[in-house]
Amino acid sequence: MVNTSMMKDHASEMDNTKMLYKTANLIRRRITDSTEEKKQIDTVTVTSTNEDVPNDLYSLIRWILVVPAEELQTEMRSRTVDRSALTISQNITYAFKTRRQVQHKPKHALATFRTQSVRENPQVLGLALRVHHDTRNKKLVHLLHAHDYCVPYSRALLLETSIANAVVENTR
Repeated sequence: MVNTSMMKDHASEMDNTKMLYKTANLIRRRITDSTEEKKQIDTVTVTSTNEDVPNDLYSLIRWILVVPAEELQTEMRSRTVDRSALTISQNITYAFKTRRQVQHKPKHALATFRTQSVRENPQVLGLALRVHHDTRNKKLVHLLHAHDYCVPYSRALLLETSIANAVVENTR
């Protein structure tokens, strides 16, 4: 004899899984749409606002962090949650892999994904620059990049050069 409550729980679980899958696909489309414009690779444009990430992604992350219907009691708490939601959303956007990247068959078994500079955010740029500035350790920057914590070492060097050139230009 089949337990009907178990069947209902299983059906409900499958419905939830389908809903999550549809939500993930929607957010993937939003990330793709929001990062289609190309940036110049030798420029440094760092912003950190809600416009830097898809609104759907930001809202979902914020709702995960705090209950959507609840109002936070102080402005400081609200800013803390907003900053956390923005940082997590930026990191998801940075780590995002396109369908083309996922379906690509690499020549080497150890090949990783290339990150696109259009998805860089203040955290991944700043961490690479700070670690390289403080330690001058190429291996450490490579390690952090391998785990999607920062931009590649070559990008960090390019950014340092760009910043130095801007400083020289400003002093003229």
